[in-house]
Amino acid sequence: MFDYDGVIVDSLDVFATTFLAASHACGYTGIKTHEQVVRLFDGNFFEKLAQLGLSSDKIDEILRDAYRRKVQKYFTEVAPFQGMHESLNALSGRNVLAVITSNDSQLVWQFLEKEGMACFDEVVGADQERSKVKKIQKIMARYQDLPAIYVGDTKGDMLEGRQAGAVTVAVTWGWHSVEKLTEGTPDYMVHSVAEL
Repeated sequence: MFDYDGVIVDSLDVFATTFLAASHACGYTGIKTHEQVVRLFDGNFFEKLAQLGLSSDKIDEILRDAYRRKVQKYFTEVAPFQGMHESLNALSGRNVLAVITSNDSQLVWQFLEKEGMACFDEVVGADQERSKVKKIQKIMARYQDLPAIYVGDTKGDMLEGRQAGAVTVAVTWGWHSVEKLTEGTPDYMVHSVAEL
């Protein structure tokens, strides 16, 4: 199981810029910098937003309405990390692959189709469930005979993957530093796409 943003696709600037614009368009100005956006991923993204005082309805307004409208114009600006096609194709020959993301499922599917990345069996985004723990466990229940591995790029990914009972793999080319990832106590840490 793979996180999307920061693992498969180099999207930090686009996500942060778009999220800030969507938040401000919806009247929330409590987050002002890319660094503050990245800190939301120290745990579950939605729980962090709630801790800032945002209601579930306000989060939906920002992400399902404003963010979704705004992200379309940046859609062509993101690209997969170098070597990702090859690594995922190699892995898909021996594994069932899924994306577990805080992003929108349809946007992720659109990107994967645009890039010709047909190796994923499913994408489970925030539009289906906000908890990565629950999303990971849902996939684990479906494939009980297979080992469960979650690949992420944030401390929050590592914490939620571990809580779900998956083996966690931190990638160091994403949104969080090695030091921050270490706080999430990953089972493995990889420093290049080829290492996957």
